[in-house]
Amino acid sequence: MTDVTGKTGLARILFSSGLALVLAACATQAEITSDYDRSANFAAFHTFALNQREHAGISNPLVAVRVEQDISQALQKRGYIPAADPANADFAVDFSIGARDRLDIHSYPGTLPVGPLWGSNIDVRQYREGTLTIDIFDQRTHRPVWHAAAQKELTQKDLEQPAEPVSEAVGSVLAKFPPV
Repeated sequence: MTDVTGKTGLARILFSSGLALVLAACATQAEITSDYDRSANFAAFHTFALNQREHAGISNPLVAVRVEQDISQALQKRGYIPAADPANADFAVDFSIGARDRLDIHSYPGTLPVGPLWGSNIDVRQYREGTLTIDIFDQRTHRPVWHAAAQKELTQKDLEQPAEPVSEAVGSVLAKFPPV
């Protein structure tokens, strides 16, 4: 039931449009989290090695290869050198990458009173979320010293052409390394 001026309908349209814009903006940006060992001496790190292991569960094995290449390039741009012998590296880098289906349910009060109760609106949205984690270990102590992760809603384009989103995720995560 709308009032004569139509303000209720306009408010609902504006709210829905605003919500759609916020959700669209969130879908294009990765959420980055990081943590590190405050006692670690990151200034002593000069050489690195990538842990070589199988990345099970990845439907496209080229994605793992791209992540390795992007990590290596990003670290070299920061002045770190790949170790000729991984056993002699100052730090080791490991990563995991994956995706899962997510379901978001949002409810908010309706704008129209229905008898003594207010109505409610429920939005249900299913999407695919990608996650990249990168971990850095002190090669001397074999202890973890840095961890970061990126999570992002994947678009159909991301799934069909993963090179760019993978590169962006690696760059975003490693932008926090070394910690300041």
